[in-house]
Amino acid sequence: MTETAANCLSLEGDEEVVLTPLEYSKILDIQHTIFELLTVGHNEKEVLSTLCLMAEKLLPNSVASVMLLNPATGLMSVVSAPSIPQVGHDALTGLKPGPGGGSCGNAVFRNEAQYVKDTKTDVRWTDIRQIAYDFNLCSCWSMPIRDIQQHAVGSFALSSFEHRSPSGFHKRLLENCAFIVNIVLKRSEHEEQIKASQQQLTLFGTAMKNASDGMIITDLNNNIIHVNEAFIRTFGYKSADEVLGKNPKVLSSGKHDKKFYETMWNSILNEKHWSGEIWNKRINGEIFPEWMSISTVENDDKEIQNYLGVFTDLTQLHEAQEKLENLAFYDQLTGLPNRQKITADLTTKAPSGCAILNIDDFKEINDFFGLAAGDEILRQVSQWFPYRLGGDEFAIVFYDDMPLDAILCRVNALLALLEEKVFTIADEMITLRMTVGIATGEKDLLTRADIALHAAKEKKIPISVYEEQKNVEEKYRNNIAMASSIRQALSEKRIICHYQPIVNLLTGKTDKYETLVRMVDKEGNIIPPMEFLSIAKKTKIYPQITREVIRQACTLFATRDEEFSINLSDSDIRDANTVKEIIDTITKTGTASRIVFEILESEGIENYEEVAKFIIKVKAFGAKIAIDDFGTGYSNFENILKLNVDYIKIDGSLIRGITTNSRHNIIVETIIDFAKKIGAKTIAEFVSDKAIYDAIIKHGIDYSQGYYTGKPEPLKKG
Repeated sequence: MTETAANCLSLEGDEEVVLTPLEYSKILDIQHTIFELLTVGHNEKEVLSTLCLMAEKLLPNSVASVMLLNPATGLMSVVSAPSIPQVGHDALTGLKPGPGGGSCGNAVFRNEAQYVKDTKTDVRWTDIRQIAYDFNLCSCWSMPIRDIQQHAVGSFALSSFEHRSPSGFHKRLLENCAFIVNIVLKRSEHEEQIKASQQQLTLFGTAMKNASDGMIITDLNNNIIHVNEAFIRTFGYKSADEVLGKNPKVLSSGKHDKKFYETMWNSILNEKHWSGEIWNKRINGEIFPEWMSISTVENDDKEIQNYLGVFTDLTQLHEAQEKLENLAFYDQLTGLPNRQKITADLTTKAPSGCAILNIDDFKEINDFFGLAAGDEILRQVSQWFPYRLGGDEFAIVFYDDMPLDAILCRVNALLALLEEKVFTIADEMITLRMTVGIATGEKDLLTRADIALHAAKEKKIPISVYEEQKNVEEKYRNNIAMASSIRQALSEKRIICHYQPIVNLLTGKTDKYETLVRMVDKEGNIIPPMEFLSIAKKTKIYPQITREVIRQACTLFATRDEEFSINLSDSDIRDANTVKEIIDTITKTGTASRIVFEILESEGIENYEEVAKFIIKVKAFGAKIAIDDFGTGYSNFENILKLNVDYIKIDGSLIRGITTNSRHNIIVETIIDFAKKIGAKTIAEFVSDKAIYDAIIKHGIDYSQGYYTGKPEPLKKG
């Protein structure tokens, strides 16, 4: 499956995670903030509390916690959970890792991430179920914190007051936070060692010999008079004699300016202490980062006698940070630079073109041979390309002002070679084809190549060049603009309802209305549903529109006597929140016995089981059901029989031709006969003139709906 996110990272178990640039930046913000707190000397409690609070902001309605395992007792306790009251800390004290010990207990017991969607039913919460009820913890995701031997020593968790499963972004967030906790704990250990070493130096001069951190003592003139073994090893000297009597300037890396050292010495002389990150130089010239703590040693008269410096090598910490950056810019399966890296390269260099190549029918390879075999194919294919964008997409960037003809020639040659190449999976030989999107120029190369690729897929051609479909990008921009307009209209109450009369052909009176949604733009113009509903359906906006229509229509007809209908899509019926909103609203407004739910035959009845369950549920409250647009596409009379419908709305395309097309007459007569036999009423849609109106009366249709009998308009309360 093609992935087009900004960067792809791997979690444990080689699960690929796709992060957008915004998501990745949020994770980096946490990392940078925590490392800054460590740098300026904040204690463990403050740092872990900040980490929890920042993680909580990325999962609303949740609380974060850090628990650690006591190696002596084998039990776990909370060390940081700023949003959880003390009573919650107490309830978790003494948690025993095990199969029933909740998400955190299982994370330590199994030494792997635990994602529990429902704490009140999941077997992993058997032993501490009462805690879930007492504190309304509905879901809990926990990531193990591991020591250098990769043993689980604790957990970082996000507990939510909602039932939910983690996205790839939140899994990555958990992993990163657990990694940061490990660094914080190691930093605390080092700080404790530093403090202990400083105390021992004052009391016992010989303690420096076995200290794990480098130590240096200078005299009042800042000449080195003593160093320990750790200092000698860290800086690569053979013996202490090589530095004794020298100024510590010999360790300087040259990376810091004069102001840096002035600030350091002001702190040492005025506050008797300075600590911070500093870059120093080993004897072989290698520059490396250290955490350095310098304190004054005073005599009984409070006069400075010596300076004590303690060094902690931060090389591993920086390497870990570089590893995170490497994860951000390189694909973990193939080792190729990823989408984030190609985006940076396109920005900093001067390319003349870009091609995105997608493996055709790669999903079939995964389905037939398995995901592991699919990964192996991707590794083999990666040897042909400089970038992997994710999934089965690869990319090439062209430089040296290469013209389009030359790019096409090179791409065609590559495709020809690939088609001749035989790839091997588990002793099976397969060949591959690829589809290519190409863009040239200086602007938005990756986006435009991606657009060209989609165009090639739609047209079922091997290569498409962006210049051939200039209107596509404008279409995308318009879609984004319309989605934004719909959201704003919802928030500003500019989504409204019009109501079209449905005339009883027996009495000639209007005793029903169909609810039709409209959007009003900022200038007061009415936007028809065909211009915004299709875009809304492709976003998360659509359920909000449905709920707004239900609220408005039910509120209006609570004051009137007519029946009224509301259209529902398949997605509405499958949305549990929307169904709950429907039940709550028709009950609250007392309109359950007069509401009719119209289900589009070509959309809503593809999933008969879901629709049937919904119909049974709303009919229990007295509601009625209509099948909309019946008679087109693949009308299935047998399945309609199962749904116990009250109305069949005959599709307008049949009604419009009822006076001129004999075949339409035959189909309409068949539908009317079928409806009568199952006890359903018929409604003719799109009745636009008197001739059609007279014809449907002659046919014996029960109701008429169309511009001839009434246009959609606003209605007043009764």
